[in-house]
Amino acid sequence: MTHRATRVLHGLLQIPILFEIQQRIFNDYRNVYTEFEDLLGRSGVSIIDIGCSTGACAASIVPMTSNRYVGLDIEPRYVALAARRAPDGRFVAMDARRMAFPDASFDLAMFIGVMHHMDDQLVKDCLSEVSRVLRPEGRVIVAEPVYTPGRWLSTVLLNMDRGRYIRDEPGYRKLFGGFSIQRQRYFRLSLHRFCSFVLSRQ
Repeated sequence: MTHRATRVLHGLLQIPILFEIQQRIFNDYRNVYTEFEDLLGRSGVSIIDIGCSTGACAASIVPMTSNRYVGLDIEPRYVALAARRAPDGRFVAMDARRMAFPDASFDLAMFIGVMHHMDDQLVKDCLSEVSRVLRPEGRVIVAEPVYTPGRWLSTVLLNMDRGRYIRDEPGYRKLFGGFSIQRQRYFRLSLHRFCSFVLSRQ
């Protein structure tokens, strides 16, 4: 794909409904739930979702009627669509580096397919703020795409992705200063292989 065509595609994906269609075609969010079922399959949990986008993932994997869910995204149009889709959750247009929540407000923080859109410093700044709003025994779950030798279609699609910071597993691990890695695995999200992490505060 030419540079111009890629720019056009990325521009189209700025439109929330088109982005959502693309997400639903290429992502099977049930696999995210399965990967983190031990943490997502609970009730009475206070959850902050960083980079919630249009809410398609959260609406599929978070039982919002039995938990307190807050989704954050920097794009107000995505937040508006998410709020219409999942009225049992709360969606806010907010910079995750400066969250308007008290210390120790949440049990669980989610980064699902968002870090590969963020440079290293941005990830570290967001995680620092997450550490502030996370309760001492809280957890952070992370799921991000990785390139996989032999999966040519996945490689092509990841090269077209708007996220410019697709890292390998060690590349993600080095971003987690201030957190301990409790678990690290791989799972398949439709065409792509994802690495997954469960983090706790140090």
